[in-house]
Amino acid sequence: MNKINFIPNIFTEDMITKLAQEETGKRQYYRPVYSLHKWWARRSGALFRTIILLAVQKEQREQLFQNIGTTQLSRESKYFHSHDLSDIVIFDPFMGGGTTLVEANRMGAKVIGCDINPVSHWIVQETLKDIDIERLQTYFAQLEKTAGEKIKLLYKTLCSVCGSDADGMYTFWVRYVNCPNCRKPVYLFKRYFLNAGMKRNQKISRTNPAVVVCPGCHALNKFYGGDSGRARLLPSCNCEHCSMVFHPDDEIFNEGYYSCSHCKTKNFSLIETIQSGHELYEKMIAIEYFCPCCNQRLYKAPDKHDFAKIAELEEQFEQSKNMLLFPRQEIPHGSSSARWLAHKFTHYYQVFNARQIIAFNILFEAIQAIPEQSYHEAFITIFSNSLEYNNMMTPYNYPNRKLHHLFNYHALPLTTTPVENCVWGVSNEGAGTFVNCYNRYVQAKKYCKRPFDKYKNAAGKIHTIYSKNEKISAQFVKSFDELKSTPRAVWLNCHDSSSLPQIPDNSVDYVITDPPYHDNIHYSELSNFFFVWLKLFNLLPYFSVDHVPIKNEAIVNAGMEKNEEDYQRLITEVFKECQRVLKDTGQMIFTFHHKKRQAWWIILKAIVDSGFVVSDYFPVVSEYKVNPHVRDKQSLDMDLVIICEKETTASGNAVSSTDTVCASVERKLISLEAISQITEDKLFLYIMGEALKLGSCCEKLVYKTFSDVLDEAMQNISKFIFQNNLDARSDLQDIAFDERFEAQQLTLF
Repeated sequence: MNKINFIPNIFTEDMITKLAQEETGKRQYYRPVYSLHKWWARRSGALFRTIILLAVQKEQREQLFQNIGTTQLSRESKYFHSHDLSDIVIFDPFMGGGTTLVEANRMGAKVIGCDINPVSHWIVQETLKDIDIERLQTYFAQLEKTAGEKIKLLYKTLCSVCGSDADGMYTFWVRYVNCPNCRKPVYLFKRYFLNAGMKRNQKISRTNPAVVVCPGCHALNKFYGGDSGRARLLPSCNCEHCSMVFHPDDEIFNEGYYSCSHCKTKNFSLIETIQSGHELYEKMIAIEYFCPCCNQRLYKAPDKHDFAKIAELEEQFEQSKNMLLFPRQEIPHGSSSARWLAHKFTHYYQVFNARQIIAFNILFEAIQAIPEQSYHEAFITIFSNSLEYNNMMTPYNYPNRKLHHLFNYHALPLTTTPVENCVWGVSNEGAGTFVNCYNRYVQAKKYCKRPFDKYKNAAGKIHTIYSKNEKISAQFVKSFDELKSTPRAVWLNCHDSSSLPQIPDNSVDYVITDPPYHDNIHYSELSNFFFVWLKLFNLLPYFSVDHVPIKNEAIVNAGMEKNEEDYQRLITEVFKECQRVLKDTGQMIFTFHHKKRQAWWIILKAIVDSGFVVSDYFPVVSEYKVNPHVRDKQSLDMDLVIICEKETTASGNAVSSTDTVCASVERKLISLEAISQITEDKLFLYIMGEALKLGSCCEKLVYKTFSDVLDEAMQNISKFIFQNNLDARSDLQDIAFDERFEAQQLTLF
């Protein structure tokens, strides 16, 4: 077993977290290649570049981030050098968005990627392929003349200030139901703000009024804020049109329940209302537009011309429905789709309106006319990426006056106040338009041709270092023999990784991956949103089915009747194949995090049952500090990177002793000089890492022992930290696994 520590010192661990956090906070700025298309829970490219370099360059681990005589990250650090890994083969059995493959290909390694999900295969292929940017720009100019001008006409409106033609950017809608009690419409507002002032990052004031919707007549009003002298956050507003007095921060709908403003009945369940036969309707209430004459982004209530345009488009859709291209598939039952289905959204096309579907078809016709396949497929990818901003479930970030994408959380949300984007876009204004997504694609491809890394120094200045001899460019192959003989070879497979007879035994240097985290993200359900549209283009044979395959997806999804037994079986089968194809001197390295310890137990069982032992581990902050997935939640914001090697000899019942785990963690904390920087999450991962490491050497694994050791170790190590570091957080003295790490007995073992 390799006796060189994977992480040589706390400085290395800190630098990995620093680079990963900076990247995940501004991914488009730090590594634009990963903004080419949406994928969920992408780990940072910096993290996987580091993992690859630490694995391959064992003797130079201490010098990866620091130079002799300094403890500062600098442009001379080996991490920023160009690297040649052309003699290395790396395999990712859960390639997802392709981070492992992209980072390895950048350094010249030969890579094999596999994923059961056709959307994953498509994204990775598009990310790694080479393309002529100038030729892409030529085709885009053609699209702009054909599709662009036609689509923008669908969103034209009249400026309410000067009366001239203006370009609609965002159309604000509100969903409503008829009250079960009085039968009058109840508009499901969560607030009445359209923005928090025309100038961002400034307080609402006389010179910076907010725009609010009157809940009575839906007229738009200016709101100047101020102190009401009451317990409310904001004073009331008097509608200039109907004189209704209301509070802009009031809500009719919250967390699934609504109240009727007419009969004053409270706490209706929206789901129960819909399930009882009531329909959910939509009403257009406002338009944000750009007026070229006024040279401003302005707001207006829709006029008769705007309502007439919507009615005309809805009629056009109904008349030409059979000829239009849009997905007809039903939304399958699952944990993520349950919310849409409960509100009677049964088919994917129902989360788009008539104008959007007509605009998409204008785009389709223009894209289909592009004769060169590589560029034709590039624009399909751009269109697909724009879908998460162009649907009727996208919310609006009113303080910042911008559109949120559909997957702001890793879920399928129900939005009662959706905001409709302009599909093509208005110049460079707005977010998520086809033009915006085209620009993202171009920036991604420019990065591929000349990749760079960024880091922030102690003074806060961001440095950019270009890699002289690195690039992201694939030579796609279809066999292992081709892979071995082709420079920068990429071999992509679209099926599950539990059976890979096409990869020879002992042929891969490293397996590096980011597997599904138990029940955290339901990839097949979420990616179906893109799959059903990509299927329309008759692409690869993997799109011949109606939905993303789920049978052998390694995930826990109660809504699809996929349980922990399924997850444990599938993850073990994949790990066994990794063990078979991995060279005896190789390593399997993967990231994992979960708040439930039974998820970790399943991972430990899979490691052991597939013939691996854990040789080392290290924690890394994986989520940006304001990420909505972890903000204000009892959730880990860190991953554990787990380094595994092929089993050689078992070493007794090491994990049965709490003292053994405690002693190992204490030694690691002391050797890394990490005591003063410990946090609750990091301490949990150190203890979990040590339990996995020692447990993987056991002859017999017992869940109760594993669980008891974790509890006792957390208590003992917390006291050790407190006693050895008086400056440490005092709340660690009596810390225990709280509800985030709640022990729940498993029945399957």
